[in-house]
Amino acid sequence: MVVEKRSTAGFTSLLTVMWIGLVGMSVSQFSLAEALSIAPYAHSSLSSSDTFKDEDYLVPNSVPKRINNQLRIENELRVDVAGVKETYRINDGHTTDQAFNHYLSAIKQLGGNILYQCASRDCARSSSWAQDIFNNAKLYGKDASQFYLSASIQKGQQQWLVSVYAVERGNRRVYAHVETLKLNTPLPSAVAPTVLADNNAIFVFKYDLNGVVSINPALSDINKIIELSQADTQLHVYIVGHFQLGHSSTKNGLVRSTEAAEQVATLLKKRGVDGNRLTVMGVGPLVPYGRGIHSGNRVEVLVVNK
Repeated sequence: MVVEKRSTAGFTSLLTVMWIGLVGMSVSQFSLAEALSIAPYAHSSLSSSDTFKDEDYLVPNSVPKRINNQLRIENELRVDVAGVKETYRINDGHTTDQAFNHYLSAIKQLGGNILYQCASRDCARSSSWAQDIFNNAKLYGKDASQFYLSASIQKGQQQWLVSVYAVERGNRRVYAHVETLKLNTPLPSAVAPTVLADNNAIFVFKYDLNGVVSINPALSDINKIIELSQADTQLHVYIVGHFQLGHSSTKNGLVRSTEAAEQVATLLKKRGVDGNRLTVMGVGPLVPYGRGIHSGNRVEVLVVNK
């Protein structure tokens, strides 16, 4: 009788690769979620979870509607993100209100800026959220028992988006769906503007340096600055250039940051803003690094009271 000796090396290698892959997925999901920690509702259990990357991910800032069988969303964000989607089954005896308010409170504690929020029938049809937005049949429930919010959160130098949808199904089961989205590019200032303590707005424009200063402010930001200046003649616009990456000397940094600030000022004047209401300056590398979008080579436009 011939006994065939089979090598286990290949099988062992396969198991090793599978184990490394599973651990890698877990670590990736854990690291991403932990970077912005929002504790789940205490009386719930995780139903499903998924990590993903998308360069053109949809985040609604108004209700989704179907008109002539076409999905229509009046206000939406299309963002480049790495994210985590988590769906929680809320324990029996607990309501959509309780679960949703837990997440709303947690987001506010993190300094979140609520971009959009709706409740009940003001959110339109639950089927649109379940099918067209989240692609999750578990989230198809009663139109009168649903809540949604989207919010931006700044944590250190990283900007995040969080969306929460809570709904009660026809069988009375309650689900909460949470998406934590790490932004690879910052939101336009018109969507999530920085605000000073006295409620004066700051708009931040990044710029490149390829031999010459190249800056292309978002048109929505420029329009917002114009709108603010026209609404109140007592407001003054300060345009401050910062140059902290790539300068050969302090003098060079001051010159280049002034060039960037002047480009923004020229654009505003061409759009009708009175030059007498603009103050332009370049501070180069003289202002220390800030946080988040307030760092690196940038022009900050401050619309303030005189």
